Amino acid sequence: MFSGCSPVAFGGHRTLLHPSPGGTRSRIVSLRLHLHRCYRITSFMMNDENNSRRLNFYRSARGLATTTHSAGTVSDQDFAIFRDLLKPLGPQSPISDSRRNDVSAVTSLELAGARVIKAPAVSRAQLFPIPSAFQGALDALRQRDTRRLLIHLKKISLMREFDLQEAVAALPRTTFTEFLRSLDPLCVARYADVTGQTHVSVGMYQTLSMGDVIDDWGVRRLYSQLLQRMLILLSALKASGHILQTEEYFYLLRAAGAASDPKGAKWIWEEMVRTQTTDWRQSEAYAEFISARFLTRPLYTGYDKTRRAVTPRDLHRSRLLLHGRRVSKLDQLRFNTRLKRLRFGLNKDTSHTEDIMRMMRKTGPPTRLFHKLLGDGIRMNEPLLCAMMIAFGRVGSLRFISSRILDDYFGIHMTPSTSENQLGIQIAPYDMQTSRVAHRVRPTMRLMQAVVETYGSNGEIATAFALVDHISKAYDIPIPRSIWQDLLEWTYIMGSPPTSTAWKLAGMPSKIPSSSAIEVIWDTMTSAPYHVQPNFEQYNILIRNLLGRHRFGAFLPHMRRAVALYNAECREYEEVALEYVRMINDGVLISEAVYRYERARFKKEKMWYDIGTWCRQFLSSVRSFDPANPLPNTMVPDFIREFKPFITNPARYRTATGYVSLLDPARERPHGVSVSYLSMTIPMKRKRIWVYQSVKARRLAIQSSHSLAGHASIANVGLLTLLTSSSRTSAYLAKLREESEGRPVTKNLESTKSSTSVAESSYDDDDDW
Repeated sequence: MFSGCSPVAFGGHRTLLHPSPGGTRSRIVSLRLHLHRCYRITSFMMNDENNSRRLNFYRSARGLATTTHSAGTVSDQDFAIFRDLLKPLGPQSPISDSRRNDVSAVTSLELAGARVIKAPAVSRAQLFPIPSAFQGALDALRQRDTRRLLIHLKKISLMREFDLQEAVAALPRTTFTEFLRSLDPLCVARYADVTGQTHVSVGMYQTLSMGDVIDDWGVRRLYSQLLQRMLILLSALKASGHILQTEEYFYLLRAAGAASDPKGAKWIWEEMVRTQTTDWRQSEAYAEFISARFLTRPLYTGYDKTRRAVTPRDLHRSRLLLHGRRVSKLDQLRFNTRLKRLRFGLNKDTSHTEDIMRMMRKTGPPTRLFHKLLGDGIRMNEPLLCAMMIAFGRVGSLRFISSRILDDYFGIHMTPSTSENQLGIQIAPYDMQTSRVAHRVRPTMRLMQAVVETYGSNGEIATAFALVDHISKAYDIPIPRSIWQDLLEWTYIMGSPPTSTAWKLAGMPSKIPSSSAIEVIWDTMTSAPYHVQPNFEQYNILIRNLLGRHRFGAFLPHMRRAVALYNAECREYEEVALEYVRMINDGVLISEAVYRYERARFKKEKMWYDIGTWCRQFLSSVRSFDPANPLPNTMVPDFIREFKPFITNPARYRTATGYVSLLDPARERPHGVSVSYLSMTIPMKRKRIWVYQSVKARRLAIQSSHSLAGHASIANVGLLTLLTSSSRTSAYLAKLREESEGRPVTKNLESTKSSTSVAESSYDDDDDW
């Protein structure tokens, strides 16, 4: 008989608690270990729910970097013995004397096998039941349906804490990673964000009633809610005993960046310190953290370049020293512009109003990061270098960028120059040369984007253009349309108030590009060798610039081409709307069709708003003190007649003898509603003492057929209404219904709610995302 000994596990390897007697064959020892493992699994299956969760954690922990090694396998010969053990022994199985004297253990195993009973098979679904919300999310994950996945994510976040932890513990670890991968904000922006890569200004936010899409801080609600729900999943994951993998940190950092939350990105980055996984930080991890910490991607600031523009007030006492009088004027300018911008672009984590870029004005954080990368020996690839360039650009460290990044890593040497630059606007500050020494990193289009972002945000338009042209010619890289778009936008922002006013007050007029700079870039873009066909966004910048310079005869041809693009977008919207109605009537859910409808709906109304802005800018710029001037007497009425669908009713303009107001009773009149008053506390310096001045900014919502508010059921919207109007609020639809029946409108548009009893279709769920 063997002495009593039982197997135990240390770090995933099984061994015997007591040594086996001398002469014990190795096959017997292996068999005992294998039988002990089978007993452990069977006991776990037959135990309570807590043991099931522990078994699941043991299985899923194999995917972590801190997991233990798996146990050794059993040989074929030992497995054959174990298989014979499970065979039932027949009633007529005499045992001969020869088999009794056999030195092997087969006989004793066969005798013991007569009393072995197989455990019933238990499916994984019975052991680990998955809630319906998670099951729907997994189905959407298999179908690669991002929109449906976000809808089920909302349901998951509303689960009870204990149930959520149980569900996360029941999921395989690889499935959870794939779940977070599908929630990547870059993926969500491509397949679920109907606003696309569009900057939503304060005026568009109020005119189109986009309170359901944009929050008070100018951030898309889609991403702020996504960050909150991903953090809920992270909490449940930690409660189940797991830690995040390196790839999963990327998605959380991107979610923090998309929500414009630099402090949240820092908290996620410090999670590696709390879980003692800082050794996983490599080039890609640092690049994602820097992008979220300094908001280097356009998505992270809502594609709003005015938030990312470096101002002289932020550079005061960090890169330059301004006189007290200039600082006071800059503070007053900041106060005046803040009332018009509401809370857009503010830091959420402060009690007073502070621009989110102002918290990045200090040079210490990017400098420490750069030296830490060099000290730790992190490989400096192009994504990481470009993120560092933009981070240093946030604090105005352009000399450091040119010497330590462009020269050392890309081999681009910038020397002062006295010759006229390629824009023909001002004297070029630098000549570009490529070093003969082999550069460490070969530039791509990513470097072009970083150069335009860095130098454009600092008012160095000529340097940005010269660098882009040099990289394109030296490395044979074509300049994409997005680079031209960024150059036009930065030139327009730096040459228009209030940014140009700030540089003038600071005594730095060299930062302001010439008024003809946009036209020079436009001519270069559309001529040889580039031949770029302008799109609507580029027409928008050019027309605004021409109207600001009162070149009324030059903007009309461009405006007519832009209106032709708008008409093409209207035709596309009609096709998508018909497809959307057919889908609803057939009772078929196709998320892609819903997304196309919402996307076309937004693009059409965004283009309508931009054209209407041009019309208002033109009518407000008309000035004439000569009664015989044909501009207000002939051109303006013809302009109103041609672009009537885009002009606010009534149309107002000024003549030599007074103001004219033209009302068209056949057209609707937009109805403005004061939604709320936003309280803000703005720090101001009064007599060398900082005080907090409290103000209230009124937030409006314009109710019209072009409003993007409301998600009434498609069953309550007629096809004609759907094709001619974008508003789907219940109040607006009730107003149209009463007007069509010839009854007076008796319901208040401000407080009217849907009175119809028809429930919204489950497929018509654009209120979710």
